[in-house]
Order: sequence, then structure tokens, then C-alpha cells
Amino acid sequence: MHSKELDSAPKYELAFRTHINPTVGERLAELLTREEVRKVMEAARVKRQRAPGMRGGGIGGVEAARTAMGVLRHMYSWGIEEAKLKRKDNPASRIEKNLPKKKQGDVVLSLNETRIVWDAAEATGYPFGTHLQLMLLTGCRCDEWASARTGWIDMRESVMVIPAGEYKTDHVHVVPLVPQAIEILKRIPKPHYGDYMLSSTGGRVPIQGIPKYFRTRLRDAMMALTGVKFSKSFSSHDLRRTVATRLAEVLGDQGDKLVKRVLGHSDGSVTAIYNRYAYVREMRCVLEVWASDLTARPAQLQNPSAPTSVSQAA
Repeated sequence: MHSKELDSAPKYELAFRTHINPTVGERLAELLTREEVRKVMEAARVKRQRAPGMRGGGIGGVEAARTAMGVLRHMYSWGIEEAKLKRKDNPASRIEKNLPKKKQGDVVLSLNETRIVWDAAEATGYPFGTHLQLMLLTGCRCDEWASARTGWIDMRESVMVIPAGEYKTDHVHVVPLVPQAIEILKRIPKPHYGDYMLSSTGGRVPIQGIPKYFRTRLRDAMMALTGVKFSKSFSSHDLRRTVATRLAEVLGDQGDKLVKRVLGHSDGSVTAIYNRYAYVREMRCVLEVWASDLTARPAQLQNPSAPTSVSQAA
């Protein structure tokens, strides 16, 4: 099992404990019907409060149902592939198509807003602020930096090499590191108990609670910088979308392919699989332009929503 799957184990366990076991936990996996799976999905959709004494907010909802169905689907796929089950049908296959479609987020921060986020991340420091700044400088997914190991970083070549077993598309992914990212990495405390670079436990486990950081500490730091409550809600994925948008502004109409390379979107062609280090130089060049724009001057603190483009920052 890949370690990225092991990292998902707590989510899988929670889905079983909270949504699957209460409804069909006593049923034999060989006998579970599609209608019973549908009942699990519908029960998981119901929003409710946690039991007294349990930590956290409410549970249930559409995304909880989607997660529960994904867990069941993966469980059956594994059981069938490994011959743990005699049945050949997957009762959870494509059942989540009956759920409402995911809303496609479209939050893109202006350059000035992104600079304020950058400054607030600097103020909050290691590990969460460091994590956010590295995401902004590379366009990586949240989990890619959260789970980064010391062995992935090649300071001499200024790259992070994510192994295939740790990457979403199961291919090696090479991330160019601009000088600003290298300077940040040099300041990271050396882990004493494990090899996770961004950790609150000395490297034993990766950082936890990133969504909470975005909701509380980051927004508080932004307000401290600007004196204004930031009204726009955004997530780590919105920052990734913002980076993609800014890179597209730099590259123009012909830059889609390179932006996809930076973002690490899947390319299953034979050439792409064997040419794993392709376009690193080109990716580095455009990321250096973006990093320069992002860190060129202080954010306009008096007017945090002022529209600013990359070209205007030159």
C-alpha cells in the first residue's frame, strides 16, 4: 500500500465508524446489495450534531456521503482484485452519480490580495505559514507540501522530486524551487523524530488542521495587517487556482500546456511517463516571474481588494 493511502486511513476509518457501520456494519460484504449501499449514502447525507462530548462540528452532508461511497467503492475494488471476495460486481460503483454535482469553485484572488495572504503567512510562521508560502511559490496541491519528506528536496538542483507512490497521478513529479522557496526551506527546523518537513511533532507526522488555520489564524493575521476583515472566503485549492491564473497571465494564450505541467495535471502519454523531467527549466522560468511579482513590494494594506494584475506589478 502506498504511503499516500496510509495517510488517508484516518478518513477511511472515520467514514466506516460514522456512516457505514451504523447502517450496514453487520452485513456480509458478499451479500451487500446496491439498495443497501444507497441507504448508507442517504443516511450519510443527513446533517446532524455529534454526540455530547465528541469534538468537532456537525457531521453528515453531501460531501460526507460522497466520501462514504468512495470508501466503499475502493474497499470492494480491492477485495475483488485481491480475490478476497467471490463476487465480481461492485455495489458502490458509480452510485454517487445520484448526488448533486460538486460545485466548481471559482475564487481567484487578485495579486494584491495574494500579497496580503503571503504577508499574513509570513507573520504566522512555521509550520502553517511556511506551508502556505511554499504552495504559493510552486502551485502544488495542499497535501503535496503537507506530506513532503526531507529526502524529496534536492537543494543543489533546486527541485522537489515527489515519488510516484506519493503523487496523485502515480507518476514521479518534479517541482522546480525558485530562490524564494529555497530560502524558506533553509529556515525550516530540522525534524528530530521523523522526516516530515512541515510538522508540529518534530517530523513524526505531517501537519494537521490546515483548514482550521485558513479559517482562523490566517484570517486573523490578515486583519491585523490590513485593519479590515477580509470578506472573501478562500481555501488552499483557491490559492492553487490563483497561482494557475497568474501563470496564465504571464504566459498568454499559448501557455496552457506549461501551466498544466506546473500544476501536475495527469498526462498519460508514453512520452510524458518517460520524460519525467521535461519542461523543468521552462516551469522554473515562469515560476520565477510569478515569485518576483508576488514578493516585489508590500501589499497595498489600505485597499486590500484593489484589482492588480501581474503586468501592472512590473
